[in-house]
Amino acid sequence: MDKRFHLLTGTDVLAYTWIIPPGELISVGELAVIIDKGTKTRYFTRVTGMIHDHKTGGVLVTGLPIGCVGQDRTFRKPRTIPPLNSPVRPLDAGENILLRDFIGELEIGFMMSGNQKIVDLPVGIPSSVLNQHFGVFATTGMGKSNLMKVFCASAIITRTAGILLTDPHGEYATGQPGDPNSRGLVHHPKAQDGLCVFTIRNDDTALEYGMKHLQIGHKDLSIADLGLVFDLTPAQYEVVNLLVPFSTNDVIDFFINEDVESLPSHLRTTAYIGNHQDIAQRVRSAPSDALRLVQRQIRTLLDLTALFVDSSSSSLPEILAALDENKVVLIDIPGMSDAAELFVLSAISRAIFRERQRRFIEEGSAVTNGRTLISIEEAQRVLSQRSEKTGIFREIAMEGRKFGVGLGVITQQPKNIDQRVLAQMNTFFVMGLADRHDRETIASSAKHDLRVLDTEIQTLDMGDAVISTVGIPFPVSCHIHYFEDYLDELWESAS
Repeated sequence: MDKRFHLLTGTDVLAYTWIIPPGELISVGELAVIIDKGTKTRYFTRVTGMIHDHKTGGVLVTGLPIGCVGQDRTFRKPRTIPPLNSPVRPLDAGENILLRDFIGELEIGFMMSGNQKIVDLPVGIPSSVLNQHFGVFATTGMGKSNLMKVFCASAIITRTAGILLTDPHGEYATGQPGDPNSRGLVHHPKAQDGLCVFTIRNDDTALEYGMKHLQIGHKDLSIADLGLVFDLTPAQYEVVNLLVPFSTNDVIDFFINEDVESLPSHLRTTAYIGNHQDIAQRVRSAPSDALRLVQRQIRTLLDLTALFVDSSSSSLPEILAALDENKVVLIDIPGMSDAAELFVLSAISRAIFRERQRRFIEEGSAVTNGRTLISIEEAQRVLSQRSEKTGIFREIAMEGRKFGVGLGVITQQPKNIDQRVLAQMNTFFVMGLADRHDRETIASSAKHDLRVLDTEIQTLDMGDAVISTVGIPFPVSCHIHYFEDYLDELWESAS
């Protein structure tokens, strides 16, 4: 839209219309202001559709009302409508400044108006919403990983919340493998203060980048996590449930060092002479096949995680301390299998959640806990509607906000996420979804009505996002910073 004024031709509480002349360009997602000359109220609108107007030969534009500002400069929901023939024009610099009041401190990009970036209007979300969960939804190649790197880079600067991020590909820490131009969070100018990386890489790499070696102790694990990484039969779930009350150290020792074939059953009178009489007595009625399968799976999982699971050492105290200091904690496990990744993420998430629960009970306030966000890549693996592989993650989704713990659900398939989990999320990053069912799922769950933005979401370019959050009173279109360029700007600011 150019600087000329247009006149409002139709008003509704839910939509405004005006006509632009032939040859004038306008884009879906473009922002405009409608002026009520009588009350001096400015109505903000966002273009959602356009069709040819046969009477005038121009284009009939439809806009979504997103807010209004009176003479007191207070931004409100538009519960009134501007008069017909009110002038319609683009945003000016003063209105950009006004909108900045709603932008949070965790900067991720610039606001978009149609196809144009508003470079004096950065977009960020407030850290206060992180314990209320957020989702990042996009098809492959639309920029989810870049968004998360930029988000973490901002969190390293602001230090207003702790962020936990697992990296099974090695791209978040040091950059995309094989790409000499790619950089990671270790190259952040404030990495030494705001980033803590726990890795399974070799000593030389860990020393070069100031990483710590990741260690998860047997006591940090839970036998219930077998259901996260293996498809258990009902009989195996029965065994797992029988073993939950026992120390994980003892359970692992029992299955690693004992022969389940020698266990006495309720049909045999032979005596068990091993070191774990209580466990043997507990599982003696379980089917032998189920016991053998559980034993095999425990041994397989320990083999998969041998690089960082140890009978005694644990990095969890350091991880919890770093999150308490509002650092970004990166779990760098390149080349690790899905099973191993979920196993370690579950152990760390459980430790965070239980510690925050304990503090809440003792201190009585989530504020004293601070805020921590736990991000889950490919979250449909553990939070799908029909999956039993939910573990600690569903508990955090349902109860975490009370204790200052939020989930960052990152997925290509929002339609496969449990609707009850989506309903708990107060911040959505939508980055281009080709599947109609995915878009409908998001639109029905977001705190803002995104159904009218369906056309815009379908036409998002790589790196663009529509953001819906309780921290901002209207959905925002944003172009996410390119991480490497953002790093350059941070280094320039630091010098």
